Amino acid sequence: MATIEDAQDKRNEDMKLEKIESKRRNPDTLDNIITNICGRLKIISVDVDKVQRAKELLASMQRRKTFFALLGHDDDGSIVKSQTDLLRLESKFDLGYLDEEYNDMDGAYMEEDFSEDLSLLPFDEDHWHSYFKGFQIISNTHDPYTNENNKCIELSTINPCDRNFKTFLHCGVRSFLLDLFIGTQAEQQALIVQLREAEIGVSKEYGFPVVSTICVKLSPRFQYTGYLSPRLLRDNPNGVELIKGHSVILTVNREYSNASTCSMIYVNARFLLGDIKQYDFILIDEHIQLMVVGRERDHLKCCVARGGLLRSYMPVLFPARCSKFRVSYEELEDLTFAREVGINVVISNMMGTQRYLDDLEHVMCDLQCEHLKIFARVVLNEIQGCDGELNWATKRYDGFLIELAEPSLVPDIMHLCPNAECFMQLAHATKKPMIFDAIHINEQKIRIDPSHYYYTFYYPDKYLVKCHQTQDDCYFTLLQESIFKHITPKALSRQPYCDSSHTGADSLARMIVTASVDCEAVAIVVCGVTARMVQKIAHFRPYAPIIFVSQMRSAEDYVSLYYNVTMLSFRTTYFISHRRNTFRKAIYGLAYLADRKLVKQNDLIILVYNYDAGTTFPEKYLMYKFDKIHFAQHMCNSMFPSPNDGILIDHNDLE
Repeated sequence: MATIEDAQDKRNEDMKLEKIESKRRNPDTLDNIITNICGRLKIISVDVDKVQRAKELLASMQRRKTFFALLGHDDDGSIVKSQTDLLRLESKFDLGYLDEEYNDMDGAYMEEDFSEDLSLLPFDEDHWHSYFKGFQIISNTHDPYTNENNKCIELSTINPCDRNFKTFLHCGVRSFLLDLFIGTQAEQQALIVQLREAEIGVSKEYGFPVVSTICVKLSPRFQYTGYLSPRLLRDNPNGVELIKGHSVILTVNREYSNASTCSMIYVNARFLLGDIKQYDFILIDEHIQLMVVGRERDHLKCCVARGGLLRSYMPVLFPARCSKFRVSYEELEDLTFAREVGINVVISNMMGTQRYLDDLEHVMCDLQCEHLKIFARVVLNEIQGCDGELNWATKRYDGFLIELAEPSLVPDIMHLCPNAECFMQLAHATKKPMIFDAIHINEQKIRIDPSHYYYTFYYPDKYLVKCHQTQDDCYFTLLQESIFKHITPKALSRQPYCDSSHTGADSLARMIVTASVDCEAVAIVVCGVTARMVQKIAHFRPYAPIIFVSQMRSAEDYVSLYYNVTMLSFRTTYFISHRRNTFRKAIYGLAYLADRKLVKQNDLIILVYNYDAGTTFPEKYLMYKFDKIHFAQHMCNSMFPSPNDGILIDHNDLE
C-alpha cells in the first residue's frame, strides 16, 4: 500500500520530468513561432514580388531600347531587324510618355534637335515652338519644388498623403519610411505595392528605371499603447478619459495598433501574456492603473483601478516577473516582414547598449536577415554627458534616424551636450547616412543657435517629412537651403584634412566634389558596382546631383538614403569586358540626363569610373563638356584614350 511520502515523491518526479520536457520543447516552440510568422508573411509578400518582377522586366526593356536608339543595336550586340521598332524608338520629340497602345515599351531618341524638322512636331508644339523654344509641354501637375531629393517621406496607414506617390517621385524624392508599429502587415504591404506601382508608372514616363529606398522602423522592444483611431481623435484631439471602474481590454491584435479606443487598447506584449496572473496591476504612463481580471490568448480583460487621460503611444509597465528585455514577438514579425518584402534597411527604436545590438544581430542571423542594414533611432537633445560613451554606436550601426524631443518651454533654443556633438561629428566622419526629423524646427518650437548649424543643416543626408504634412514644411525647407549653401564652401575648404582610406579614395572624392563646384558641373555620374565611392562623394556634399549607375541589386534598397544620390539601375546578363561595360554605363547615365533635360548643350559633367578592371571601386574621373548629338562617340575615346586601351566594341556601336 503506497504511503503519502511515496505519492509526494512521485509528484516531485513527475514535476521534474515535466520541467525537463518543457526545456527540451522550448527551441521547437520558438522554431514554430518563426515558421508560422514566415508562412503568413510569404503570402503577404506575393504581390510585392509580382510588382518587383514587373519593374525588373520594364527596366530590362528600357535599357535595351535605349541602346537601340544610341548605337543601333541591343546591349547584347544584336542588330535590330524591325524598322518599325526603330521608327518608334527614334521619335525625336518623344517626351517620354507612353502611348496607350504601347503599354510594354518606351524610349526616346537621345540625340534630339528641335531645329531639324518642325514638320514632325505635334500641332500644339509646332504652333508655340517659335515663342517658347526649349520648353517642354507637360500634361500633368508637378510640384513647385523641382528637386526634393533631400527629403525622406514617412508614409502612414492612419493619415492619407496630401500628394500621390507619383508626385513625390516626379519631384525627386527617392527615400520613404514606414513605421511597422502602426497598422497591420497587410496595410503596410499595400503601401509598398502602391509605391512600387508608382515607380513603374514614372519609369514608363521617363523611359528609364526609377528606384527608391524604403526603410522601416521596427516595433519597440519595450511596451507601448497603440495609436488612437482617427475618428476618436477628431472628437477628442487631446486623448480620451479612462474612468475608474470601467472595463477595458488590452489586446495584442495588430488590427488595433492604429485604431485603439477607450475600451480596446493595443499593446505590443504578445510574449508577456503568458507571465501575467490574475489581479496583477499594469501601469500606463505615470497615472493610469489597470487590474487584470482575466486572461485570454490574445488579450487581457482589465478593470480601470485608477483613471487618467489615454493618448497615443504611451509607455506601458508590466509586473516585474515579465521579461521585458528579451526580443519581442513584434520585432520578430517586423524583421521577417522586411525580409519577405525586399526591404534592406531597418531602424531600431533605440540605440541601446552593445549587448542590445549583439542580441539584435543574433536574432537577425537566426531569421536569415543578417544582410539587412541596421539603423538606430537617436533623440539628439536627450543625450547627456561628456565621456564619449556613444562613440561605439557610430562604428557599429549602419546609419541613424535623428529626432529632437519637444522642449518643455516653447519656443526654446536647441541645447546639445558634448556627447551629442561628438556623436554627430563621428557619425558624419564615418560617412554613415543620417535622417533628421526636423518637425519641431519647422513648427518653430525649437530654434537653432548658429554654433549648431552644422548638426542640423549640413551633417544630415535626408530630412524626414510626414506624408500628410509635406505642404507645411516650407519654413524649414527654405531655412535649410539658405544655410546649407552658406556652410558648404567653408566645410569643403576646411583644414587640415586627413585621408582615412587606404587607397586615397577620400582624397579622390574630395577632388571630384571640388572640381564639380569650381566648374559648376550639372551632374556627377558614377559608374561602379558597390556604393562606396558614391558614399564618399556624398560625404562632401556637392551641389550637383549624383547619378549612380550600377547593376548591384542590393544597392537600390539603401543608396538613395545618402545625400543627393539617384540610383540608375543597369543590369544585364551580357558582359564582354570591363571597359565595354563601363563605357555602356557611362553613355546610359548621360542618356538619362539628356532625356530628362537635366543637361544642356556644352554643360559640364563629372564622370567617375573604373579605369582598370582589377579595382573594386572607381579610381578615375573625367570632366566632359556635354554634346547631346555625339556623346556616345565621344565617350569611346575620352574614357580610354590609349590606343591599347580600346573598348573592343564592334563597328556597329558607332555607326
